[in-house]
Amino acid sequence: MTVNKTSGKGMPSTAAVDFQVKPPFKIMEDNRRRFIRIDIDAPITFCTIKSVEGTFWAECDGPSGSGEILNISAGGILLFTPQPIMEGTVLSMSLGLEGCDTIDHILGIVKRTELDSGGYLVGIESVTRERLGDVLSEEEIQQLPDSLASFTERLRSLLNQYIYARKLGEEVNE
Repeated sequence: MTVNKTSGKGMPSTAAVDFQVKPPFKIMEDNRRRFIRIDIDAPITFCTIKSVEGTFWAECDGPSGSGEILNISAGGILLFTPQPIMEGTVLSMSLGLEGCDTIDHILGIVKRTELDSGGYLVGIESVTRERLGDVLSEEEIQQLPDSLASFTERLRSLLNQYIYARKLGEEVNE
């Protein structure tokens, strides 16, 4: 069983929902948030598209790294990584959930980075290509590969697949 690494870090408590998620996954809800969060322990890899200093890597071949997803929602990801990622950095990420497909080339913007024991907690907001106009020029957006897609849409599809698989598994086991 995975320990909830977000305990005591300002994360909302577990709420009752109409389905049950077995460990290591925990569903979380907070009235201040727009999306339900799922505690999860899964690897993630990422590469920089644009740094806060303004350096742009059109082929998503900027500085890269990896980490561990702590929780996930349609609105974003909280991850733990050994290296800091500056707020405002635009990333391309790849992740997978247990029993579901891996999704690659999903877009996110780093909204916060906090030093934590042995690494960094990094909050990444989901972003659509259309919203990239807030942080990238039109010329930069045109240079991006077509494979980069809306974080929210790909994540929503993956979460729906995960929840359906879990619900189906519970019905089979009853």
